[in-house]
Amino acid sequence: MMKWKARKETTNIGVLELGNVTFNEDFLEVSIDIFDMFEELKREVYKTIEIQKINDIKERDEWYAKNPELKKHERVWSTKPVIIDFTYLSIVLETGQPTKYVIEVGFHDADNDLIESAASVTVDLSEYTNELKKAIIKVMVDKFY
Repeated sequence: MMKWKARKETTNIGVLELGNVTFNEDFLEVSIDIFDMFEELKREVYKTIEIQKINDIKERDEWYAKNPELKKHERVWSTKPVIIDFTYLSIVLETGQPTKYVIEVGFHDADNDLIESAASVTVDLSEYTNELKKAIIKVMVDKFY
């Protein structure tokens, strides 16, 4: 248990007795920019991007099929490699759940900036838990204190 003196302006107004420290939420997400990755992982990311492009086309076609009254805009991906807009590691901490590590990638078409999407690749970084804990704590202290 902690005891702290409470002040209001310049007057000591009493002592607080404090109990357990808790988070108000059972969920925390931390993002870390990715500057580079090994070729094998890049191949996995690009494979996921290609799958996402196909899924986007299917979802768009289904949406237009359900809404035939809307004007259909052609949004065909070019055959050129996509332009990567952002890449980061998302670490999701949730009470009672294993930590989730996901590489998030935003991208757009090389010929048409209006055609854009995002893809996710789940990875296992559990062997780096201690390093990630230290990094997360440092970021929290730096951001809020």
